[in-house]
Amino acid sequence: MGYLMNFILLGFVYSVFFYRRWRRKSLQELVINSLLYIYLVMVLFVTIMPYPIPFASSNNLFMDTANFIPFRDLMMNYDGAVREIILNVIMMMPFGFLFPLIKKKGIFITVGMTFLFSFCIESLQLLGVWWGSLYTRSFDVTDLITNTFGGLFGYLIYIIFKPFMFKILKG
Repeated sequence: MGYLMNFILLGFVYSVFFYRRWRRKSLQELVINSLLYIYLVMVLFVTIMPYPIPFASSNNLFMDTANFIPFRDLMMNYDGAVREIILNVIMMMPFGFLFPLIKKKGIFITVGMTFLFSFCIESLQLLGVWWGSLYTRSFDVTDLITNTFGGLFGYLIYIIFKPFMFKILKG
């Protein structure tokens, strides 16, 4: 039920606020902006959904779930640490590719926005634990670092394909 409510809310936000504005532009802009929105929804699905609704409960030990030591899992040889690092990098590469395509921003703004997006996700995960979420989500500084690198790699792919993308988009 939680997922359904989250998707209904995100669909409502898209149709009321974004689709109306984007459909006035070219079909290409509508498609690219919609792709970014769908991508963002999928990242939220993987990272924080279903998001808990606070009902006056709180977990006073929520900071114990956070990891502030970069690459701790990798250094301690936890099973799946390398896989998680790779998946976090891959997860943010589309953002690093699509953001400059839409906003026409450079590497520093794109990487900064990737960091900010990742920081919001990690903070929401920490807040969800504080609100007493039943789902095991936690703040991890390694995720913040690897997500940011994913945005950087996505931007580098954007730079490589930029000449071809603008030829395709212009017709």
